[in-house]
Amino acid sequence: MCPPRDPPLPLASGDPGQPAPEFTSAALHVTLDVAAGLFRFEWTNAAGQSIARGDLQPTGYRGPFPVLSLQVEQPGRHLADRCGSAPASTTAFVKRIRKWMPETDLRMGVLSDVAIGAAEAGKWHHLPVIDGNDPWRWLALHIRTFAGLVESAIKPAMEPGAGFGIGSAAKASEAGKEGARKLAGLMLGVAPAGGPPVGQAHTKKKPRLLDLRVTFDQVDGVAEFVWADPDTKAIAGRGKVHHGGAYRLKWELATDGPVETAHSSFEVEQVEQRLALWFERFLTDRNRLTFLWKKLGQQSGEPEWTMQPPLGDKVSPFRWLVENLVVMAEELQYRNSPMGRLMQRNDFDSQDAMDRAVRRLQHKQEKLEAERARREAAIAQAEEERAKRDQQAALEAKKAPPAAPPPPAPIARPRLPVPAVPISLQLDPLTCQESALPLADLARYSLLERAATWWVSNQSDDLLCVPHCRITRLDYQIRAALRAIGPLGGRALLSDEVGLGKTVEAALVLKELLTRGMVKRFLVLTLPSLVDQWEEELLDKFGLPTVTSNGPKLREDAQRFWQDNAGIVASLHTLKQPAHLAVARQVHWDLLIVDEAHYLRNRASQAWQAVDALPRQYMLLLTATPVQNSLEELYNLVTLLKPGQLPSPREFRARFLDPENPHRPRDPEELRRLLGQVMIRNTRANSGIVLPPRRAETVLFEPAAGEAEFWHGWDAELRAGLARLSASQASLWGRLLLQTAGSSPAAWRAALKKYPDSETARAWGARAPLEESWRRKCALLQPLTRQAGGVVVFTQFLETQAAMAQHLRAAGVPTFVINGSTPAPERQPLTEEFRRKGGALLLTHSGTEGRNLQFCHILVNFDLPWNPMEIEQRIGRLHRIGQLEPVAIHNFVQAGTLQEHLLQLLQEKLNLFELVVGETGLVLGDRYSGDEFEEELFRCWRENEGSVDRAVAALGDELATARAKYGEIKQLDDTLFAHDFESL
Repeated sequence: MCPPRDPPLPLASGDPGQPAPEFTSAALHVTLDVAAGLFRFEWTNAAGQSIARGDLQPTGYRGPFPVLSLQVEQPGRHLADRCGSAPASTTAFVKRIRKWMPETDLRMGVLSDVAIGAAEAGKWHHLPVIDGNDPWRWLALHIRTFAGLVESAIKPAMEPGAGFGIGSAAKASEAGKEGARKLAGLMLGVAPAGGPPVGQAHTKKKPRLLDLRVTFDQVDGVAEFVWADPDTKAIAGRGKVHHGGAYRLKWELATDGPVETAHSSFEVEQVEQRLALWFERFLTDRNRLTFLWKKLGQQSGEPEWTMQPPLGDKVSPFRWLVENLVVMAEELQYRNSPMGRLMQRNDFDSQDAMDRAVRRLQHKQEKLEAERARREAAIAQAEEERAKRDQQAALEAKKAPPAAPPPPAPIARPRLPVPAVPISLQLDPLTCQESALPLADLARYSLLERAATWWVSNQSDDLLCVPHCRITRLDYQIRAALRAIGPLGGRALLSDEVGLGKTVEAALVLKELLTRGMVKRFLVLTLPSLVDQWEEELLDKFGLPTVTSNGPKLREDAQRFWQDNAGIVASLHTLKQPAHLAVARQVHWDLLIVDEAHYLRNRASQAWQAVDALPRQYMLLLTATPVQNSLEELYNLVTLLKPGQLPSPREFRARFLDPENPHRPRDPEELRRLLGQVMIRNTRANSGIVLPPRRAETVLFEPAAGEAEFWHGWDAELRAGLARLSASQASLWGRLLLQTAGSSPAAWRAALKKYPDSETARAWGARAPLEESWRRKCALLQPLTRQAGGVVVFTQFLETQAAMAQHLRAAGVPTFVINGSTPAPERQPLTEEFRRKGGALLLTHSGTEGRNLQFCHILVNFDLPWNPMEIEQRIGRLHRIGQLEPVAIHNFVQAGTLQEHLLQLLQEKLNLFELVVGETGLVLGDRYSGDEFEEELFRCWRENEGSVDRAVAALGDELATARAKYGEIKQLDDTLFAHDFESL
């Protein structure tokens, strides 16, 4: 219920104390009630009569759940809604409120029990809108600020360490009152207790509106904001917006304290949010705005200042500023790119050069038009002449006498064979005038021609293929590709730190060599688990279709697979097999790429010898850890890459190896000089890539008493049933049933239908009480779907995905489903629609192919795969270059199950959720590649009835040891190679 208050005032710039005009249309009055700690909503008709009322108050939730809840009652209608502190959540909330009763004007005010600035105690005080053309956006900003203040106040009151929490009603009410007091102070330009002003001068009765001067400096590439008091001319704040890195803007605000710095992307929504925070802090008089432009004069070349004409009442200054900041950001990004710097250096923007280019274009167009006219005239003349010839031939045919009968056919006679005539070609000696080298045959000439083509191709200082690639252009990756192609001669050891995109760098080299015509056949070798990922990256980002060793072509005809395909992605384990190696070594590969090249560190291994046997022109080795035990491993990699680059093994040991410490080189400077001719290593420090943090939270579901008893008994019955199957069947059915049991009743019952003992399976399905846990598990998804950007939910099973989709759609949540059966052309449109609408995107493992989801920052593992690499790949879809928000990972697990033991192992021993995407495979190494980890986990369950937790803990100790060893290897590589092999 809205309290009694003064009549609402109009939304217009000017003195807040002016009287309000009469009602002329329906209106929504939004009141910040400081004493109650909530927002009050009241809809009135054109006569000023109340027709609906509701309160937006704290829920007591924190974390990913809604912070504010609204209940509105109207005769015959009811509105219930919630929102959180995220920008997208409050924006969507205000849009829904606006649609509930359209054609409604918005009027906003403050009601306080004590005087706050210009607001008198007990009286409704109207708030003028900063941007009068968009009051609804202004309302969303205030609600967002209130939700954030409430959430901050609730968090300390929660129990420490709680993943999700709900505070008491009393705590929620206190948090609302504290947040309302702070927000009222921000709105009215004073501290909550009537202290110092916030960002601008003011009097005791009303806030002071500031002057604003905005300068768009196109010379230095910066936009400067200066707020000043209209009377004293004292500067209240200075803000600067300029280029802050690849596709980022840097926002700096200077007041009395230290300079405040923030970043945003070029997207309009983020620019709006950041600019709105400044205008919320500095209340600005829209009638006292000044916009200046600083440009280089066309004639003098000196900086010149011009003033922007008044925008007029119909143009929103806020919207105008946002649009110009976005345009400026795009211009700055281009200016800081290599092409932009080249354009500035060569003065391509001068008027004379532009005039010459226009004249050349006009002349060329005129020549084309003249040539086209001549060609059309010639065609018309030819047609006319042919018609005349046809007509003349028809007349002559009518006058000609009848044709004589044909002569008899000649008698066939046997044809004698033609004697063989020897032919020989004698070429004159060729001479190349430039080199004066005599050429005895065409082979020598072809070799020189290819050398000349190679030299010409390497004269470009930029990549020709980038416009044809769907990647974010990062300077360090471009530099690495150029260095690999140019100074390193197409043979390079790419050793960037994990997560910096060695795959992209290698693919750029491949695409560039293909573009320049220097490569026609290529082979990519990687781990079995990464074959499909390589195929996906090459096709989606670089437009390079390939065949893989996972596809049917290898099984159908291995010889044709290796010999007939121009682009192949294969498993290193497949290549090692003698039958495949015998065929692959007969093919000359223009480019050979080996991913995870640390598997080649042993020269005596089958992998090293198999790769060494392949004929190749260019070669790239990719590994983040080139040295793991000794410098001899580095020697083996470099020798495979470029034989002869390092001295003989005996001389290498004598010159560079320290017998007491195989990790420390004797002559580090000379070794670095030799490695610098083959090695590229970028680090996060020199690349400027800083990903936001990510946090993982566990949501445990305690089963009901009847369900817990069922699972306990079923565990023993399943062990007995598997004992009657063969070893391979027991492993298959045991893993399947245990994983589906941790996913959903639908997936578990679907697996039971195919279980060999059908009678036992039917009995299990009939007496399993699973519905209550399923409802509670799905209920926690709904609050997450209302967060900014929506939520991405991963599951292993189609049945679980279908059941989730049905539940969410019944609750009115926008739901998008992608799995292996979704046609490829439909996947991107579904992803884009999810990006626009939010809600939930439900994915399976095969449905993640080609999906980069860095625009979303909330991930739910609805069930846990037993392969840690698959979990890492899920995280990598969101936590990747381009992600600007901290990534929240929610793991839904039922207490007391094998899934809970698995999660503890991954989180506490492996530290999976803290590793950089790509490091998990380096930690697991050879020991648990492929399905070995799943088999080991299943063995722990099967062989340790009653003590599964201890068996899993022992496995965790082994993983902890591997994790510590990887940390030592990483520290060693950082020490040996840091800052010496960057792609500068």
